[in-house]
Amino acid sequence: MITIVAILTIATLAGAMAFLQEIGAKDDRGKNVHFDKPPTRIVSLGSSFTEIIVELDEGDRIVGVDYSSTPDKIRGVPKNVIDLGKPSSLSMETLLNLRPDCVIIWNFGMYENLITDMEKRGLKVVAYYPKTIDETFVLMERIGDILGIDASPMVNSLTDRMNVVLEKTANIPDNKRTRIYLELASMEGQTVGGGTLSNQLIELAGGKNIFADGTGNFMANDESIKDRDPQVIVVENSSKFETAHFYDKYGITEAAKDKRIHRIAAGTLTTSPRLVEALEDLACWLHPDLFEEPI
Repeated sequence: MITIVAILTIATLAGAMAFLQEIGAKDDRGKNVHFDKPPTRIVSLGSSFTEIIVELDEGDRIVGVDYSSTPDKIRGVPKNVIDLGKPSSLSMETLLNLRPDCVIIWNFGMYENLITDMEKRGLKVVAYYPKTIDETFVLMERIGDILGIDASPMVNSLTDRMNVVLEKTANIPDNKRTRIYLELASMEGQTVGGGTLSNQLIELAGGKNIFADGTGNFMANDESIKDRDPQVIVVENSSKFETAHFYDKYGITEAAKDKRIHRIAAGTLTTSPRLVEALEDLACWLHPDLFEEPI
């Protein structure tokens, strides 16, 4: 049985702070960043941040994005937004010309020098790196606080949808959990091990990740996939391969024999509002008997 911690009650942790006249944001570096007023010219250097801002109906505040957040990739991003490309190689001159009053970026070690450079140039930077569903919901609240928006209605709605799934999957015994192999096109065909958000989604959906004994993201050996015999295979739909390729490649597995290879929408298996969409899809594919009606 999976222990569900904080998911059902996370919704209102930060809502009461959202409308302070002076906004203070403590990011995942432990740094306090203060804003005299909610920012109106935001540069978002991460698709998860961009999706949250758009979902809060504040997309018109975005003036610049990274390559993963362009209007053709995320619905609701302004058409005239400036594409800054990859954060690791963005033009500082172009960034400064946007006159952002807030830059949101991943708290990755590889961006440490970039963040320092931006701050030395007077930009206000907040860096986040949520790794779980709970932390993603908290991120939504924190971004809402910066915007001066109460994000709790959005978090409550997502939590309600999760509860619909959890009511049916939380108590599935280990021997009834469906074995699944997940392949991420966004990670060049890597799979996921324990401790990842994708593995958490699999478990909450009533599944058993065949590589849960691994760590992080990694490339799985084809023979080990076949040996572990998944009952369901899920591949991101951004893969360059057609579904038929996976039926040919993994034809010996129970998943292929039972026609249970599925494509999941790219960008849902990440720290964005669409992670609940991924949970719903996984649950339906793993336990169709429990979800005969669409969620």
